[in-house]
Amino acid sequence: MRFKLDFIIDRSELNADYRRYILSFIKNALSQSVNGDLLERYYKDTNTKDFSWTMIVSNPRFTKEKFQFADNKFSLVFSTDDRKQTGMYLMLAFLNQKNKRYPAEEGNYFTLKNIVQLDQKEIRGTTARFVSMPGSSVVVREHDRETNRDTYYSCEDEGYADKLEQALKTQAEMAGFSEETVQSIKLHSVTGRKIVVKHYGVYLDATIVDFTVSGKNEILQYFYQNAICSRRSSGFGMIDVVDIVEEG
Repeated sequence: MRFKLDFIIDRSELNADYRRYILSFIKNALSQSVNGDLLERYYKDTNTKDFSWTMIVSNPRFTKEKFQFADNKFSLVFSTDDRKQTGMYLMLAFLNQKNKRYPAEEGNYFTLKNIVQLDQKEIRGTTARFVSMPGSSVVVREHDRETNRDTYYSCEDEGYADKLEQALKTQAEMAGFSEETVQSIKLHSVTGRKIVVKHYGVYLDATIVDFTVSGKNEILQYFYQNAICSRRSSGFGMIDVVDIVEEG
């Protein structure tokens, strides 16, 4: 399921670390829906969320401290595979927030004005070409349990394709797919552009990516609907389908 939220904002700028304001809005909406049970459902402990989102604006401009854009409006596109009816719950929570002003910073407020369900593609083939959605980038991360440190990789790092393929396999395994399905994942080509993103005060290496991957059609559909790699529910990893090789 994919849907879009349209907002107006008092001033067409946010802090460069803008994702924290969107996450605050999401958590606030969930806390006010279904007696607050949804907030615990999706944000208790470190549970993996089965949704992703990206912010879309006109003419984005980044400085060290600010994210600026044209017009006093922006949109959020959400995606989820709905195996647990997450799309329905999110839409319900957001509907309750329509026309309510929500604070960003320094007297700047944004207001949800409209919610639109979007068409969703169905992947029936076993090879697909994906690209990063506008406003989104892919975060490939390795976590060292001994040191509790994260290492982030971009397309400028040697062996990035192998790191990305392994990240996709690990994600599929953690999502409960069979070993056969996990091992069917093969990355054929990848290109991209490195960007550095500020997230909760930390600068992360990420990639605006264009890649072709093969695998069972159900895992390709999962990647399309749930986004890929790390920090998906924080506005990273959302992808769109450019081309599909149909079976048969």
